Amino acid sequence: MKLDKETVAQEAQEFVRSVIEGTYLELEPEVELDSEDGIQVKLSGPDSGLLLADNARLLYAINHLINQIYYRRSREGCNFVVDCNNYRADREAELELLAVKAAEKAKTSGTKVSLQPMPASERRIIHLTLANEAGVYTQSEGTGRYRRVLISPGS
Repeated sequence: MKLDKETVAQEAQEFVRSVIEGTYLELEPEVELDSEDGIQVKLSGPDSGLLLADNARLLYAINHLINQIYYRRSREGCNFVVDCNNYRADREAELELLAVKAAEKAKTSGTKVSLQPMPASERRIIHLTLANEAGVYTQSEGTGRYRRVLISPGS
């Protein structure tokens, strides 16, 4: 049986709460329905630093898990975005700046610039930022958690 967006949001909040309690982290989930098909889960609390450690691997893992569990259960196919202390917006701005600087380096040096490995959502930000940038092109290389963006000079 497919669930409405509000029911999915309530179930997801309880699920995240139980995961957090099981890890003994001091975090509080707050769920918000956004105007599109998405549901935002905002986490906050004294253990936010642990959630964001190691390039927010735990944050991304929770996000992946909740999407896998609830996307197909919802009538509208809701997508979840899990965030903590506005990490995602700050990280997006940081990645956009990184992309522009790496593109300039690739253009001026005439060599490829390889970025650090990052999750697909972050690689996407790099690709979109440089999609219309003249003189460079991007591609992803590597596999799994070692997949990275390569910025090359050229058209």
